[in-house]
Amino acid sequence: MLSSSGTFVISSPMYYSHSDCGYCEGKKEKFLGLNLPAGANAPKQCLSSSVGTHVEQMTCQHYDFLINRNFRRSGNFLYKGDMLRGCCRMYTIRTDMGQMKITKEHRQVVNRFKRAIRDDKQSTQVSTNSKKGESFELVSLIRAEQQSSRFRTRYEPAVFSKEKFELYKKYQVRVHNDNPKTVSESSFNRFLCQSPFTETELEGTPEQWLALNSWTKNWPHHEKCHRLGPTHECYYLDEKLIAISVLDFLPSGLSSVYFIWDPDYAHLSLGTLSGIREIQMCKELGLGYYYLGYYIEDCAKMRYKGKFGGEVLDVCNGAYAPLERIKPFLHDGKFFTLSESDSSEISEKELDFSEMPIKWSSDYVDASEAIYGLEKTYDDAKKTKDTLAQKLHLADPKGNVNMELPDVFPGCLPLHQILTLFENLGDIDLPVRVYDYERNALCRSFSHLPARLKCAAVDCIRLFGVEMFLNSIMYG
Repeated sequence: MLSSSGTFVISSPMYYSHSDCGYCEGKKEKFLGLNLPAGANAPKQCLSSSVGTHVEQMTCQHYDFLINRNFRRSGNFLYKGDMLRGCCRMYTIRTDMGQMKITKEHRQVVNRFKRAIRDDKQSTQVSTNSKKGESFELVSLIRAEQQSSRFRTRYEPAVFSKEKFELYKKYQVRVHNDNPKTVSESSFNRFLCQSPFTETELEGTPEQWLALNSWTKNWPHHEKCHRLGPTHECYYLDEKLIAISVLDFLPSGLSSVYFIWDPDYAHLSLGTLSGIREIQMCKELGLGYYYLGYYIEDCAKMRYKGKFGGEVLDVCNGAYAPLERIKPFLHDGKFFTLSESDSSEISEKELDFSEMPIKWSSDYVDASEAIYGLEKTYDDAKKTKDTLAQKLHLADPKGNVNMELPDVFPGCLPLHQILTLFENLGDIDLPVRVYDYERNALCRSFSHLPARLKCAAVDCIRLFGVEMFLNSIMYG
């Protein structure tokens, strides 16, 4: 109803907390990112806390921007964690071939897989290349796939099939110990098939699918890939589906959404293999970075991503920093943000959402305590919120200002930056597109919104930046 081609269409944001964390299971004793003052309103118990919105439509260009602002999607739901109050610090991590160091484990996984897929008629003499100092060519994996008549992969649209679901259920039950009764076709479809991308991006073109499905065969004389959109890469061994890699092809790189593998093939370490293959594919097809989702230092099932090298996003600076350099700051699941100088007191930093993140090039000084460990930061934000509420008439008839986001939320535009924005507008009304369900009307100016939707609009500007919000449609 509201959608037009290429428009970012979202629900009003919601902040939510619950004790059922998928990473730490709510069992952490030290569950906060810092020693927070009273003004931070930190929880007294271990809670998973995030802000999210339902996305009716977005483009791959939108999502590329968003994952570089520490968002991730689960189906049609877009979310980012609260780095201060949540139990697990989740950082966007990305890498490429230049940042990945080939380890002994990588060599063993690749060589084991090469042996597993070779034809019986092929030579049984496969060098393990495991001795230190011996050469190891990662492209030998491509050659092994070219020569194998037993192994193949197929890239296809991210659509449901019974075969895919059965493998997903087997994986969830045997690897993640899920209750078989809770693993439903609808949950698989919602989580790993549905997405809010445009129809063109969902379907792709015959040329895109041909380029993807023939690049290994034609290597090194393959075509570059120009696919944008959600994709399933299905792994077949002896014509049996043994794994599914759920991927989003984006303008700046390839985003790994989820990987499913048959527990009967656990000896092949298919999860590690898929990471190696996909990083290699990014290089060969000129795709850019390989986004591995979130990195969580104190969670073993998320910390493994560090073995592919790479860099993590400093959400307060909009900058990527090498994981090796900032890892000491992450010890024990701590929150970090970098500063150019060592100062005992630094105010919340303004963010520029008009550009993609940069690479951090200054000194590596952790300023998290100097900014977010001080009561003054929260007092200043509260005063700014009161000023903003008065200026923009954000209070409802009962005098409540119902913004979902906490006053201080690392990775979002700070409230003083929002106040400056509206002060600079002067008497100019901010043009918006907000659908009000209660009044069944589309509002096109900020001043005409009811207080609850003004608060939601301010939340959106803090989350996405003013430019993206003004080019979106929000409903609530």
